[in-house]
Amino acid sequence: MSQVAEIQYYHHGRFRVAGGVLPDAITAYQTFGDPKNPVIVFPTCYGGKLDSESSELLRIRWLELELANGLLGQSYMVGEDKVLDPRKYYVVTFALFSNGESSSPSNTPAPYNGPYFPTITYEDNIRAQHAVLTQKLGVKKVFCVIGFSMGAQQAYYWPVMYPDFLERYIPICGSARTSPHNQCFLEGPKAALSASKDFQDGHYKSVPQHGIRAFGRVYSAWAYSQAWFAKKGYLFNGKYTSLNDFLREEWEGGFLEGWDANDLLVLLKTWQMGDVSLIRDGGYFTDCLGAIKARGLIMPCKTDLYFTPEDSQNEMQFLNNAKLVTIDSEWGHMAGAGLNVHDDESVQAEALSMQTPTQYYHHGRFKVAGGVLPDAVTAYRTYGDPSNDKVIVFPTCYGAKLALGSQDYLVGEGKALDPTKYFVVTFALFCNGESSSPSNTPAPYGGPYFPFVSYEDNIRAQHAVLTKHLGVRKLFSVVGFSMGGQQAYHWPVVFPDFVERFVSICSSARTSPHNQCFLEGPKAAMLASKDFADGHYQSTPQHGIRAFGRVYSAWAYGQTWFREYKYLMDGEYPDLNSWLRERWEGGYVNNWDANDMIALLNTWQKGDISIIRDGGDYEKALKSIKAKALIMPSKTDLYFPPEDSETEVSHLRDAKLYVIPSIWGHVAGGSANPPDVAFITEKITEFLQAP
Repeated sequence: MSQVAEIQYYHHGRFRVAGGVLPDAITAYQTFGDPKNPVIVFPTCYGGKLDSESSELLRIRWLELELANGLLGQSYMVGEDKVLDPRKYYVVTFALFSNGESSSPSNTPAPYNGPYFPTITYEDNIRAQHAVLTQKLGVKKVFCVIGFSMGAQQAYYWPVMYPDFLERYIPICGSARTSPHNQCFLEGPKAALSASKDFQDGHYKSVPQHGIRAFGRVYSAWAYSQAWFAKKGYLFNGKYTSLNDFLREEWEGGFLEGWDANDLLVLLKTWQMGDVSLIRDGGYFTDCLGAIKARGLIMPCKTDLYFTPEDSQNEMQFLNNAKLVTIDSEWGHMAGAGLNVHDDESVQAEALSMQTPTQYYHHGRFKVAGGVLPDAVTAYRTYGDPSNDKVIVFPTCYGAKLALGSQDYLVGEGKALDPTKYFVVTFALFCNGESSSPSNTPAPYGGPYFPFVSYEDNIRAQHAVLTKHLGVRKLFSVVGFSMGGQQAYHWPVVFPDFVERFVSICSSARTSPHNQCFLEGPKAAMLASKDFADGHYQSTPQHGIRAFGRVYSAWAYGQTWFREYKYLMDGEYPDLNSWLRERWEGGYVNNWDANDMIALLNTWQKGDISIIRDGGDYEKALKSIKAKALIMPSKTDLYFPPEDSETEVSHLRDAKLYVIPSIWGHVAGGSANPPDVAFITEKITEFLQAP
């Protein structure tokens, strides 16, 4: 069911743009849903308008094979049971400057009307949209920006311009920079319109039919793939009798019906100038992409002639937190526009996989092992039906964040923790930067003054979210990797009658002396660095974090993994140093706060279930666990060696031990190696299905 909402207009007043100024700039927008829900921004593309009635009527006509391409609405993604469901999200759609709804040559009074309208960049658009969100709608953070074509390019701009304002972005058939070839293609329709006999340098008194018709014909060949044309897709199952009929109605008629000629040219120039690296990195494209913190889903079409999949593949080399999914379609660029049912379903299914928002539970004043937090916050996500009594908890580990998609490798349809079978709740540990942490807690407990937090504190907080907020009465299982595995061990000790079973992957019930000792290395490197400043740093302590990553890295994998040069990642890196620089230094520098890293490491070092209630008697603590257990160490883990797990299983009442046969060391328990994920998934699935 599509949604129809009134178009609203925000007046910015005098507004500077790249080409000068607009005395009274206007941004047109629509809102759908409850403002209390997670916010999703969905801006228009080239040829796109908000106009709810005409856009929806034209989209219906498209489904009846009668739609003109010159006018695309946003309704194909907004509506109940669509990817942008107003029952779940607060959706804000924005019209680009120059689209005829926001300030444009066609609707701006003199002296900036028509051909005198100033040049507008993507940056100008994003600043204007940000103003509407923050000054008018009271939005403090955006959950996701999603866009197609020019909308996709805007999606790329958001995390560059406002890196802490949004959580994720989804560019569909777009790129972070308009390539030289893309710019060149756009020169064609621009030249056809500008040189036409009725355009009159933009001073036309009536619609320049010759120019707009020529514009549409030049443009049309780029929109679909050669294969689409070869299969005579333009005949639309008999609607048209020839290619010329298709061009006349769809391309000439589409732009004539919905567009002003000056608007077309100014908006096209915005497109041609697209380049995120001009915002803050002086044209250093790779540095700009590498600094993006938000999580991305990049979706090119394999036959797109505007924004080729090779452009997206190149961008993926530098993005630290993005997934690439190529649309397998012959529809070319138009595969992302919602015009082909099969492609639309594929795009929306992938986008849905990114649409689980982080929620925040405020505990109020909360006692922890090292003192108190005046307003403790636990970040979490839920998947599946809350009425399902088979509830599974999957908490984060060291280095993991919900926003980075760290839990995705086990959560999803067909995966070990399938939301169609279970109600899954993922929790962020205290100190991971999402739940209460040194980096996000105000004075007097911010930074180095943040109190020590134990595993028990985390479990009590998670239990409160489950019972007080989500109404959970019992857990079917807790599943965790590394520090998540240690939490899995703590759950049946802290709440023995609340947990039926647990899965601990590459972990242990107690942090061994050797494990504690290894952690002293990266901690010491950070604390001794010249820019850590005892935790009072004013800017990111690059030296300390980089040293931390390098010290830590050698412990994460098995020695055989290094001997077989696995760190080259099948040619992704030329040498060991490049791998260290990007994966370990870059991973922490781009995503982590130094005080958070130290505080979370302290939680890890103090892990020991026996101090909860058995006075340090480790064997007694293990024997007292009533829940069924699945213990999966990696045979080459240097943190939590399999020998520790063998000892623990010998004391557990009801436990199964499966050693992951991998050379990937500790990382075998995470998402890095698909064969290991498959092994883990198989064993977890069997364990959860067993009586």
